[in-house]
Amino acid sequence: MISLVRADDRLVHGLVAVSWTNQLHPDILLVANDHAANDAMSKMTMKLAKPAGVTLGIKDLKSAIAILNNPKYANKKIFVVTENVRDALTLKESVEGLKNVNVGTAGIHYQDAVAVLPQVKMTEDEFACAQKLDQQGVEVFAQVNPTTEKLNFSGIKKAFNK
Repeated sequence: MISLVRADDRLVHGLVAVSWTNQLHPDILLVANDHAANDAMSKMTMKLAKPAGVTLGIKDLKSAIAILNNPKYANKKIFVVTENVRDALTLKESVEGLKNVNVGTAGIHYQDAVAVLPQVKMTEDEFACAQKLDQQGVEVFAQVNPTTEKLNFSGIKKAFNK
C-alpha cells in the first residue's frame, strides 16, 4: 500500500527521514529515481540518512514500478519519494493505488519556476503533470513538512494563475 508519494528534488534528507517518516510510519521508504539508483555516492548518502526501523530501497523508475505492483508488498506501507512530479505521474500511469502526491521542497534552484509555497517551486511542466494527476483523481498538494501549511491543487492552480 502506498501511503504517500512525495516529489522532492533532494530525495532523502532530514524532512523526509524524520518528519515525514515519523508521520507516515512506513515499512519501506522507496526512492524511485533513475539517477540515484545508478549513482553510488547518492545511494551512500541516502543510506546514511535512512531512518531506523524502515527498509530503504533506491530503485530506478522501472524497478520501483515492479516493486509497487508486486503482491509481495501489498501489505507493506510504502512511502515513495520521486525527484519531481513527472516521475510521480510516471508511477501513477503504471501503478494502482497511488492516491496522493505531495509536492515537497522541490524546485528551489529552478530559474523559470513559480513559487507555490515559500520553499516549493514548480515548473510549467510539473504543473501540467500535477494537473494530469488531479484529473485522474489523485490528491495533489504542496507541503514542506507534516506540521506546516498544506496547499491543495486549487491553490497550486491559483499560483499559476490558472
